[in-house]
Amino acid sequence: MSNEAATFDARALSSLLSRNDVTPSMLTELFGSPEIGDELLQGKRLPSRREASLLGMLLGVDPTVLRGAKKPPLGVSLRLGTAEVEHDVVEPVEHAMKLLAADRLAEHWGFTAPAEDLSRFPVSRRLYKPKEDGKTTAVRLRARLDLDPLDPIEDLTAFAESLGCFVEYRPLPKNVHGISVPEIRSNRKIWAILINSNDYWALQRFTLAHELSHVLYQDSGQFIIDRAQNSHAIPEIIADSFSRHFLFPDEALEEVLEQHGPSKGLADVNKIVVDIMLSYGISRQATLKALRESTYPLTPSDSLLDQCADLTVASMMVSVGAGAAWSQMAEAEGRRYASPRLTEHVLAAFASGVVSLPTVADVIANGDEAEAARQLRAAGWDLATTSKR
Repeated sequence: MSNEAATFDARALSSLLSRNDVTPSMLTELFGSPEIGDELLQGKRLPSRREASLLGMLLGVDPTVLRGAKKPPLGVSLRLGTAEVEHDVVEPVEHAMKLLAADRLAEHWGFTAPAEDLSRFPVSRRLYKPKEDGKTTAVRLRARLDLDPLDPIEDLTAFAESLGCFVEYRPLPKNVHGISVPEIRSNRKIWAILINSNDYWALQRFTLAHELSHVLYQDSGQFIIDRAQNSHAIPEIIADSFSRHFLFPDEALEEVLEQHGPSKGLADVNKIVVDIMLSYGISRQATLKALRESTYPLTPSDSLLDQCADLTVASMMVSVGAGAAWSQMAEAEGRRYASPRLTEHVLAAFASGVVSLPTVADVIANGDEAEAARQLRAAGWDLATTSKR
């Protein structure tokens, strides 16, 4: 193995030992000699199989990772600082990993719920036609679910979680709309999806549908970060197209245009855009894009759509008398909402005494045990009794 590999292992080992509060004296006791620990930490050599096995048991890490023979999983990568993740999303990605760990523990004790397996769902994969792929996959999924193309999808969170995902709404960095972190478990992928709660609700829905595309296509990567800037990567183009057509099919667009009739000015266009946003729960940007791409005869002109794009969403809502409804929907922005599915699993396991309060806190209170205890007491839990089980 190269010196570069040995140097990497030394840095990784040093980081893991520090994060696990392992002292030099503990290494001496583990190996029976202070020299072995010194050699490994100075990068003079990689650990032997025996040494890697001892370290693996101590640190909870696959020994082959410590020997540089295997790429570390996401959890180890983040602890080592080796994962290619931007600094502003390290905390939320680590949080998503905690959610997956909590579910893994609850599942181990039998606390889980059936989920629809779409791992073999026939997604469309036509070379050089990502927009068409996204649309076709959306149409196929709505057909499989027997959804009328004119009907909006009201509870998108429940739908995503029925597929085995865990969806949490939480503040994310300003330019990040969503983060998806997969975990391979028994030859299947489990996904934790984080949606930026600081985005307005229609954009949150569009982002969640976008993340669903990554789930359906089993997109690769240790994690997927969807930032505000447009991406020309094929999976992102597919995901945007899927999101728009899954939430708002072409048939629904034509129905809305028929109902509104010809657009004679900006006020008419505002009504159309607001109607689509409120009825189908998609973002203003996605709505305008759908209208620009439409070839239906009653579609507003590009010039009117350009004028509409220059207005604030709030002013558009007020102009058509929907200001109060919009303000009410905006009240939830910025708030954290835990995954309903994961909360149910973990609380059931907690009630049976097989998971601890810290695990519950990771799921319902961002790791704050005091806040988790407060929430549980407010919901009628007797923590003194539960903790003794």
